[in-house]
Amino acid sequence: MRWPFIARRMFAGCVVAATVMLIAVASVHAEADTPPEPEGYWQGPMNGRVPATIAGGTVIDTRALAALLEREQVVVIDVFPAPRRPEHLSSPWRPVPHHGVPRSVWIPGMGSGVISTAMIDYVKARLSALTSGDQDRPVILYCRADCWASWNAAKRVIAEGYRRVFWYPDGIEAWQNAGLPTAVVEPEGPGVQ
Repeated sequence: MRWPFIARRMFAGCVVAATVMLIAVASVHAEADTPPEPEGYWQGPMNGRVPATIAGGTVIDTRALAALLEREQVVVIDVFPAPRRPEHLSSPWRPVPHHGVPRSVWIPGMGSGVISTAMIDYVKARLSALTSGDQDRPVILYCRADCWASWNAAKRVIAEGYRRVFWYPDGIEAWQNAGLPTAVVEPEGPGVQ
């Protein structure tokens, strides 16, 4: 009579151990799927698997971003590329409204692998204005999910000496999927028409 009880307990223990091992393997596999941080700025395709880290900054998820917006004076920068007017279009063109996280400043091109001197100067001046020169003011960078532009932009802000840089790699899709509000934002910066 005792054996069936002991056998059931042993079986249950094995199931728990196997489940823990599968979770551990899955999380190691998920980390193995993320590329390492490059030495410089990423200059390959902007869409694709991104690192799980940003040296000198903090990776945040949707809940952490919402909490930061609620409790602190933060600077939120969207770096999604601006749409381009289609070539050979003879009629007036108006791009679709761009939705971002509330209070976002949209600086398209800031996250490119290589940026112009005009963009570098613009970013420095705009960061200083947005933070009132306070390099401890939280700065959050985002784009779309799996977008290297936001990683590059966060790296640039860190290189400028800002000490509380947050990278939101899940992007606007995760924000919207969480049912959180958005705001229409207009692009700014060099080359914006």
